[in-house]
Amino acid sequence: MPKVLTDEQVKQFNKDGFLFPVEAYTREEASLLHSKFVAMEEKLGHEPQMKFRIKAHLPFPWLCDVVRNSKLVDALEDILGPNVLCWGASFFTKKANDPRFVSWHTDSFYYGLEPAETVTAWLAFNDSTVESGCVQYIPGTHKGPPAVHEIKMHEHNLVPQGQTVVDVPEDESVYAEVHAGQVVLHHESIVHGSGPNNANHPRVGFSIHYIAPNVKETRFEGATAMVVRGKNVGNNWGIDPEPKHDYDPDCIKFMEETRAKFTNSTAQKIAVGGRS
Repeated sequence: MPKVLTDEQVKQFNKDGFLFPVEAYTREEASLLHSKFVAMEEKLGHEPQMKFRIKAHLPFPWLCDVVRNSKLVDALEDILGPNVLCWGASFFTKKANDPRFVSWHTDSFYYGLEPAETVTAWLAFNDSTVESGCVQYIPGTHKGPPAVHEIKMHEHNLVPQGQTVVDVPEDESVYAEVHAGQVVLHHESIVHGSGPNNANHPRVGFSIHYIAPNVKETRFEGATAMVVRGKNVGNNWGIDPEPKHDYDPDCIKFMEETRAKFTNSTAQKIAVGGRS
């Protein structure tokens, strides 16, 4: 029996490849998270997403707490089972009146996981609406066949290497509007993207990646994750280091090394003509 999701919600996730809204924080709690994000941005002097990707939570105890949020993990357990790992997280943000967008893509293009069963929790630090460029999905596309991407660079595309799914039936898209503190869950193979931010406020999202421990990283050795529920069953995943304080230098180094592995793997895939 599900812990927080209904049987219908679990069926909907399996059918559509995404589910929203899932409650993780109150608006007031989300406002505190957003304040911490703003303080981080001010300290860095640039957008956190420029540096903190793939394992963005790792150098920050407060973001590790977000990844372990019990309401969120309860929902993940309803989908993934009793043992839940987090292998990564990234910020996806747009400034107010920002022309940048995220092209139609599947996360599976970047990953090398078998089976391809990551569930991403896209957490809104502030309201994410059609106007501000919320995530939108093409229902059922996670069931296959695998989406074919072309490499289509654009100065405003937040997808670094320009991966863009071809022949997307955009008239079928669903806008996942959520308010601050709510989450959208999606399957790694679902076709999704987002438009520019036409609102007068930023749109701040934190994308967290969860799996069951039977999933294996196939592209490189030494894959690691954080245990957020149950046990790390099997030998597929090492354990992430824990930050001692914000901006923990050891965790930043580990995050950067892991990001390099992902970036290099994607570049190699593109170089040999991989498109799905």
